[in-house]
Amino acid sequence: MSASDFVFGEDIVSAACEKVGDRLLVKVGEKEYLFQPIGENLFSTNVNGAACIIGVVEDGGTYFVDIDSVLLEVTEPSEDGFAGGAGGLAGEKDKVFAPMPGKIVKVLVGVGDEVALRQSMAIVEAMKMENVIVSRAAGRVKAVNFAPGDQVDTESPIIELELDE
Repeated sequence: MSASDFVFGEDIVSAACEKVGDRLLVKVGEKEYLFQPIGENLFSTNVNGAACIIGVVEDGGTYFVDIDSVLLEVTEPSEDGFAGGAGGLAGEKDKVFAPMPGKIVKVLVGVGDEVALRQSMAIVEAMKMENVIVSRAAGRVKAVNFAPGDQVDTESPIIELELDE
């Protein structure tokens, strides 16, 4: 079973997926959905007793998911996650940067917290989209430099880590 985290509103939601015969079993929190393929990139499922049609298209690492005419855009973090930053700062694995200027929506860690590689650390809203900022290394949170509502750029670290050796 493969699992991933994604942003829903201001919450981080975990989802898992596994193949069951010719169907896909998707678990989101405590709920389970069974997806039946009905065509290329098309699936059907039931949500609260109502039939839903779901279309999925991938383009350059971004997945566009249409659930009964409601369009969602899902992007998997790259190997570096959204912890990059401009000006050559992306190589600093002990610092976590915003991918573009934006506003801090939520900080998911605090000073002293242990973090794992690719752990969700903060959510930044930029261009009306929420981006999950993930760690590029394991360690302990040394500093949280911004709070929800603060504006951030790509040059100032949102979070600083003390790396595991």
